[in-house]
Amino acid sequence: MQLKSIKLENIRSYTNQQVNFPEGSTLLSGDIGSGKSSILLAIEFALFGVKRKHLPGSSLLRHGAKQGSVELGFSIGEKEIIIKRFLKRGASDIKQESGFIITNGIKKEGTAIELKSDIIDILGYPKDMVSKSRDLVYRYTVYTPQEEMKQILFEDKEIRLDTLRKVFNIDKYKRIRENCDVYLKHLRERINLLTGKISDIAEKKKQKENYVMQIDEIVKKVSRLEPSINDIKGKVKLNREFISQIEADIKAFEELKKGLELKEVELKNVLELRVRNKKEIEDLETNIAVLQKDLSGYSELKIEDVKPKEAILLSLQKQIRELTTKIGQSELIIKQAEDTKKKILQIDQCPTCKQDVKISHKQMIESFENQRITSSMKAAEDAKIEEARLNTELEKIRKEIEEIRKRESEIKIIKLKKDNLLEKQKRVELLSLNMDKVKEKVGQINLEKIEISKKLKGAGDLEKEYNLLRSELNKLEQEERKLEIEKAELIKERSTLTAIISRLDAELKQKADDKASLEKVKELKHWLEELFVKLMLVMEKHVMAQVHAEFNELFQKWFSVLIEDENITVRLDDEFTPMIMQNGYETAVENLSGGEKTAVALSYRLSLNKVINDVISNIRTKDLIILDEPTDGFSTEQLDKIRDVLEELDMKQVIMVSHENKIESFVDNVIRLGKNEHVSNII
Repeated sequence: MQLKSIKLENIRSYTNQQVNFPEGSTLLSGDIGSGKSSILLAIEFALFGVKRKHLPGSSLLRHGAKQGSVELGFSIGEKEIIIKRFLKRGASDIKQESGFIITNGIKKEGTAIELKSDIIDILGYPKDMVSKSRDLVYRYTVYTPQEEMKQILFEDKEIRLDTLRKVFNIDKYKRIRENCDVYLKHLRERINLLTGKISDIAEKKKQKENYVMQIDEIVKKVSRLEPSINDIKGKVKLNREFISQIEADIKAFEELKKGLELKEVELKNVLELRVRNKKEIEDLETNIAVLQKDLSGYSELKIEDVKPKEAILLSLQKQIRELTTKIGQSELIIKQAEDTKKKILQIDQCPTCKQDVKISHKQMIESFENQRITSSMKAAEDAKIEEARLNTELEKIRKEIEEIRKRESEIKIIKLKKDNLLEKQKRVELLSLNMDKVKEKVGQINLEKIEISKKLKGAGDLEKEYNLLRSELNKLEQEERKLEIEKAELIKERSTLTAIISRLDAELKQKADDKASLEKVKELKHWLEELFVKLMLVMEKHVMAQVHAEFNELFQKWFSVLIEDENITVRLDDEFTPMIMQNGYETAVENLSGGEKTAVALSYRLSLNKVINDVISNIRTKDLIILDEPTDGFSTEQLDKIRDVLEELDMKQVIMVSHENKIESFVDNVIRLGKNEHVSNII
């Protein structure tokens, strides 16, 4: 991997700046606070995005700016890549927006996570880095802030070992052991649970044997009851057959009794019918005599047609209405003429033409209206005389019509009486015939009664025999119920015990399965505890031993390059902690001078870089290293050693951050940075 350029817009102290990175060694030079480290953080942000704890957006976006961006250009082999990320200030925090990546001219947009995944794939880093909050491989191979490198030296050994495991991607062995511990705890709980479940298996088997013995005893009792129950059932059946026969006979006698009662009722009804018929005949004959007397004075009567009279009545009514209308019209004309005469005599001037009305004109109008009055009065008088004549004739016609209607009613009444007489005569004839039939019916019913009475003799013995059989049957049924109840209780008890045994069988089967599971779980626990976990520990130690050997050798080599003092040597203990021997005595790193501490940290940093690149073979960032203030606390003589370091590194691209002017003579390129009014720029 080789960096080509970076463009910063509103990133930390930069407002708008592009920095180009040539091949070889390059020094970012400038005073403290000039913006050197900001470029390194921007490079990391462009590659992997923000990290809440280690590289938050609030530490990158320039104060007061609403949005910012970083565009990084680099090459890997034949690929020319540009990646750009954006930051945007929200109401409560700074958010990372979607960005894009261009590979050999082909642009691809994506979210922050998608871009990180693509970059990790391009750089050949482990894919599980996508979900991790820290880019440890990048931090310990390409760019490690100097303070972070010192921190790993001075922190707790367990934390340091965990960090190195993650860097070398062998923390999986520890995770496996930790997961195994969790799973072994689960297995131990499972063993305790299964042991508890099968603890009463012997007791359950004993219970089952007792229940089986009880069922056998119940079966024997039921077998002893069966003959008695069958004997009782036979007697009950025979007794019921006798009773059924007697009940049939009794039922037949009851039917005969009902038949005799019905005959009595029928005879009574027939006799009552004969009395009613006789009485009705007498009443009919009396009514016939009265009707014959009423009709004796009447002969055939004819009905006069009333329709011509009604036609004359309608014609007269019409003429009278017309005369009434004529009289009303004449009276109206007379009233109008009187009104006209009165008005004309009272006016002197015409209301329409406003001319004076002459007396001669008034006299002419009055004469005309008098003629109208005379003519109308004569017409009204003539009409009234004619109206009176027509009313007299109308009243005469009405009386004639009423007389005809009255005659019609009398004729209808006579006809109804004749019809009634004929009906009563026919009824008398019919009743007379029925009287003879009723007499015959009475004789027949009496004969049937005698026959039924003969059949009913001897019914008393059946009742006595029936009662005896019924009493004996009740006793037999009670005995049968008693035996059946006893049998049912035994069967119910057997069913209950069978269900209990079935549940016990299920429990015993489950306990047998639990016992088998217990053996398997114990075997698995033993295998994990005695074999697998120990194997993981051996594998981790083996890998760590290989890493340790190379790491220790490189650490001693780089330290000897930086410190040419035979009285001070370094090595790594088993926990990768730097051990310092000074004048033959072991001393802690904290006791060293500032330059010596920096030498230890830089040696550790360069050794770690080489080991990681060797262990993780697919990494594509082996040709790039960024050194952040690697000479902090160095003396003038120690600064000269940086030239040897650069030569020993033998990398295509080395980017170094330092405010030491002397280093400018050791590198191929120098990029000078400065700050003016809180804005960083290339000088």
